[in-house]
Amino acid sequence: MYGLKKTIAAAVAVCSVASAHTVITYPGWRGNNLHANGTAPEQDPNTLGINYFANNDSYAFPYGMQWMYPCGGMPMTSNRTKWPVGGGAVSVQPGWFPGHSKAFFYINIGIQEEGMQAPPNYSHPVVPVFQITGPSNTQYPGQFCLPQVRMPANLSLTEGTNITIQVVEAAQHGAALYSCVDVTLTKPEDVEQVTPQNCYNSTDLGFDLVFSTGALTSGAISSISGPSPLIFFVGLVLSTILTLR
Repeated sequence: MYGLKKTIAAAVAVCSVASAHTVITYPGWRGNNLHANGTAPEQDPNTLGINYFANNDSYAFPYGMQWMYPCGGMPMTSNRTKWPVGGGAVSVQPGWFPGHSKAFFYINIGIQEEGMQAPPNYSHPVVPVFQITGPSNTQYPGQFCLPQVRMPANLSLTEGTNITIQVVEAAQHGAALYSCVDVTLTKPEDVEQVTPQNCYNSTDLGFDLVFSTGALTSGAISSISGPSPLIFFVGLVLSTILTLR
């Protein structure tokens, strides 16, 4: 985590010119993509968001790297973090740049099958979509943590499997920001311990569920077929409080 702290500290220096906004503080992060480079879009109407320069084999991200699917323009790392085979904690700092008094969050995983160089997709959501509310629409500190993000019930993953955790922040104007961490699934006792220092919810961040409802025909609920996303999400927050006391 010391190296990660150094990376985050370096990111602070470029935040004033950044065009991306999310940092995964636990269990790790692919790398610093909190920057933009290249010609600004207002000066280059032909930019496609990612510009390739053949003369020096480089890329430019005039809108910011973190807008790029699937992992914010960052290649897969070979130095993987260990994460529990049944699921574990995910902690995020959402307010690294202005414009995030509200945002939707998605957390997905991609599975790197044997013989593959990377996951073919990131189509396995591990939590229901939720909304965070920040203290203001300017840049703000703080983080939120989900202490026990479980694997989807329809997956049978084993120790040693390589997966990528993808965190997607949908901004107020609808565009999505992508951050990833590459992990290897292992026994819980082999994973960095979750503590109140690396997994906590800042007091100035709030949470709301995103859900839909049909036409209301009665003031009473006749039946409940199963646990609602609200119950699931409240359970996550309560488990944070109880676990970290």
